[in-house]
Amino acid sequence: MRKLHKQDIIEILYGATLLGAGGGGSLSQGLGMLDSLEASGETIELDLLDLSEIGDNEYAAMVAGLGSPVAMLDPDMPMFGPDAVHAYRAFQKAFRAEGKECKYLYSGEMGGFNTFTPMLVAILSDKDPAKRIKFLDVDSNGRAVPELNTTLNAYYNHPPKPMGLGSLYGDEIIVDPINDHSGEQIARQMCMLYKMRIGFATWGMNKAEMAEALDVGCVTKAQNIGKAILAAREKGADVMEELKKAMEVREFCRGTIEKLDIKAEGGFDFGTTVVKGDDGHLYYIDFKNENLILRDEGGKTCLTAPEGIGMLDMDTLMPLTNADTKVGMRVLVTMTPAHPNWWDEAHKAYTCWLPELERVGMKGDQVRY
Repeated sequence: MRKLHKQDIIEILYGATLLGAGGGGSLSQGLGMLDSLEASGETIELDLLDLSEIGDNEYAAMVAGLGSPVAMLDPDMPMFGPDAVHAYRAFQKAFRAEGKECKYLYSGEMGGFNTFTPMLVAILSDKDPAKRIKFLDVDSNGRAVPELNTTLNAYYNHPPKPMGLGSLYGDEIIVDPINDHSGEQIARQMCMLYKMRIGFATWGMNKAEMAEALDVGCVTKAQNIGKAILAAREKGADVMEELKKAMEVREFCRGTIEKLDIKAEGGFDFGTTVVKGDDGHLYYIDFKNENLILRDEGGKTCLTAPEGIGMLDMDTLMPLTNADTKVGMRVLVTMTPAHPNWWDEAHKAYTCWLPELERVGMKGDQVRY
């Protein structure tokens, strides 16, 4: 077990945003919530536990925010936070009714927002840091994902039940969906009801279940990546050289965002980012919240989800989501491999991305790192 303080969380969120592959929530939002917590008088401290440190029959739950990344950044809306707390409370009630007790939290996806959400709930769980619910060094997917049925949890036979949903107004909703698709549809409809944002908590899993299915150690991995990005900024070093010390990564291109098509539909942000490379060629990133397809000027598919397609602002070295990008930005586009569980032939989790890829125009097979 180790203590996480503000600087640790900042490093984690930088790395998680890059791993989020365009989704998972904006880094600026996570950092903003962190600053607001500190300004409100909360002590920024929580415990991070390795999975090996918990008991065999102890349970952890995933807590996250669901909705449009653009809506989450709306300055006219209250900051996200109570939504997730109320979602977790709803989940706890349902889980206790099954005779189970949740003692830990873990993240449902990598991202500047959703990696912070369970940490936020932990910090808000008690004024005394020693009494706060503990956070596990585990992530559901090792990247960001668009739907409940595009998760390792789903393909390793862990349906999202019970599910707790929470609104910024204090509503606590318990759902017992029959399957992943049903849970996704219910959560999305509730999300649209509450101005395209809602908190949710689900996937109560024990030690063995998490060890088999999820990305164990991903929070520490994110922190190491964040340290590399911040080191490059501080030293004025090339960010790719620093990233290669912390992760497996390849540079796809550097260039300027020339065009950005984006629309919100059904609780998602859809679009294509067009980057004019420094080599004079055009490159295309198709997304549904997360970056799904990387294409070259000739239309060749170079990489697809579940592999990671990331972007950094070259002027600030801020990792970017598709809610942050703007025409004229100088960007670095990166390619990273997905967690091996995505490609496990027994579970075939990679196949869950096919409908998403086809929806944004892919024809042919998925392309691996």
